Amino acid sequence: MKGQRGIELTKTVVVHIEMLTALQKEEEITSHQLERSLDYSRATINRHLTTLRNAELITTVDGNHALTDFGAIILQEVRNLCQELNVSAQRPDLVEQLHVCPVDFEIGLLAGATVTMATPEDPYQMHDRYLGFWRDTERVKGARSISVIPPDIVEELKPKLRGTVEVDSIWTPQAATQYFERYPEMKSAWMEGPRAQIRITSEPIPAQFGVFDNRLAFTVHDDETGYPRALVDTDDPEAIEWAHRLHRYYCDRSQTLESWLETTEKT
Repeated sequence: MKGQRGIELTKTVVVHIEMLTALQKEEEITSHQLERSLDYSRATINRHLTTLRNAELITTVDGNHALTDFGAIILQEVRNLCQELNVSAQRPDLVEQLHVCPVDFEIGLLAGATVTMATPEDPYQMHDRYLGFWRDTERVKGARSISVIPPDIVEELKPKLRGTVEVDSIWTPQAATQYFERYPEMKSAWMEGPRAQIRITSEPIPAQFGVFDNRLAFTVHDDETGYPRALVDTDDPEAIEWAHRLHRYYCDRSQTLESWLETTEKT
């Protein structure tokens, strides 16, 4: 089976992660020291060491055990993989959305991302974090196909649209229609804002995102209510560049809000 060696190495590292971590901390370590450090029996220690030696992850010389260079590399590779999978495991819905975006996204770019969700203990932490990005930025670009925005966020963003922040947001027709029906006063805010604009695209927008000066934030919404339920954000430069490329893709396939409203009214 293709890749079997890699699969077996990954399984070995995951199963023996505690021992490998102990070996990584010391240039050399004895079986007795491993017993005390890990609280394993001598038989368990010996069994694990044999497995790791057979996998060429460690070497034993004169009773002292150490990671091989190969072992150190594989250990770091598996840790990187687990870190990449961390966000995927918490938000598989976001991973699915990113998979069908018109500009390819490398999921590994989310390895260091922060996942924030509203909880009964702190129901506003997600909103507070999101609004914090708006307070610390001079420009925002984004795209959305879901119109539901909590009223407190709408009120907080009104002064931003009046000139304090440069905003370029791309919406689907359905999202824009529902948004302006719910918040009719926001139409003039967008139309008259000197540095704010909405563009309308007929292209599907699978992932809702906002890219700030130094941060990319994805908002994950509930399928039934449409309300945001998680915020995933990262300062990875490559992820931010991806968001700019995706925004340009939508810009090339969109029209201004004014043009869309004229067409809609005529229709």
